[in-house]
Amino acid sequence: MKKFISIMLVLVLALSLLAGCGGDAGGVKNNGIKSKDLADSSDTQQRWLRLPDSSSNTCRLVINPDEYAGGNAGNYDRLPLNLGLLNDDATVKKSLNDLIFIVESNSANGIGGTDTFVPVYDQEDTENVNTRYTVKKMTLDVDGTKVSAIIGEGDETSTQNITMRVKIPVDFSVDIVAVVDIVSSSGVKWKVTGASQKPTYSILAQNDTDATGHFAFNLTEILSQQLKEDDDVSAMTLNCTLSVIGANSPLVFDNYKIVTIERGFQYADANASTTWYPYGIVSTLTYPNGTAAEVMDYFADYSTVARRIQFTADGSFYLAGKVYGTLTYDEKQNLMIIEGDGFNYVVSPKRKQYVTFYNSEADLLARVNGTEEPTADTQYWTVGCGRIEVGSDLYVSVALDANKSVEELCEEAKAAVGAGNTAKRIETNIEYWDAYLAAITIPSDLILASASAAE
Repeated sequence: MKKFISIMLVLVLALSLLAGCGGDAGGVKNNGIKSKDLADSSDTQQRWLRLPDSSSNTCRLVINPDEYAGGNAGNYDRLPLNLGLLNDDATVKKSLNDLIFIVESNSANGIGGTDTFVPVYDQEDTENVNTRYTVKKMTLDVDGTKVSAIIGEGDETSTQNITMRVKIPVDFSVDIVAVVDIVSSSGVKWKVTGASQKPTYSILAQNDTDATGHFAFNLTEILSQQLKEDDDVSAMTLNCTLSVIGANSPLVFDNYKIVTIERGFQYADANASTTWYPYGIVSTLTYPNGTAAEVMDYFADYSTVARRIQFTADGSFYLAGKVYGTLTYDEKQNLMIIEGDGFNYVVSPKRKQYVTFYNSEADLLARVNGTEEPTADTQYWTVGCGRIEVGSDLYVSVALDANKSVEELCEEAKAAVGAGNTAKRIETNIEYWDAYLAAITIPSDLILASASAAE
């Protein structure tokens, strides 16, 4: 019971802070409480965020306006960034949900689909074998799809290759995905390359690496980025080459194949797990094919909100957004510029791969009828994140204001995701809230949520 009371007290304190109140008249000055001490992961946490008003700068934005107004946005499966414009009396005059959200490609991690190519390693199966390798200095153990290869002692500088080559038809209505599981690669390099025919394009899905794990390469997307509008590619030849280098350096790989998967996007498995802080809201989601991310939404300034995306599991991420107004895409600056009814906003997605525009949510999810340029009917946009290493960060921002020009908003949006500004902005926000807490009066009977139950 005491734990529940402590959470509610922290929640009440947070509400008074964000409304710009001065605290409890019967309270005492802050006694070393930091903003991180107010973290709340409970089911009853508040899920909205805004900056305190001040005489010089008035915050006209609120994160998650439906929750701020006592409701529920109902779109947690998209890990959304929802923003609201406020009136002078701090009530929501415009709610803009799904300004940014994250979807997973159906082809993420090469799960499902139809096998197009499965290698046969047994060289004695002359009718079906479709791999090439030398065994002069290399011992090969084939057990179904699992292959172990090793060069014996005394050949420290030898290199032996295993190459799987296949010519596959190209169909841009589906995703063609190469999948390889490298179990062990001590002293090993491997790569995936290919070439299209008529016209000829070279494809580099993975350069020489000794990385282990599960890898899925969307060949359709890699190839499509190289094509010209009138190009008609009918087939491509793909090579997966694994090199065993030096004595006693084993290579073990499993489940190399090529699959075709129906194109599309999908939302997350379940509602987001969230943690509220005064300086940001942290949320996590996992997706059906294993993609996973943690995001934090925070104020970059009084009219700009930014999102930090930290990738926690491999997958195929796409940023997406709903359009409230007329969209113009500035390819040179890589900005989504939207002019709405009485307001403007600008999205800076940082990445610019596979930029596509859709006229409906149904088209977006099915990845059909997409265009490379926005039209008067554009309602959604998507941007591919490319292959991003687990643990790395991606930033995206929205600058929104009813009184600022598009040019001003463009500069603010770019600044929020500029090199060197992002991580520092979060640190500055934490320092700001620590100073704010130190300056206000707090309830004298405050029990921190981080305190132990016994206390």
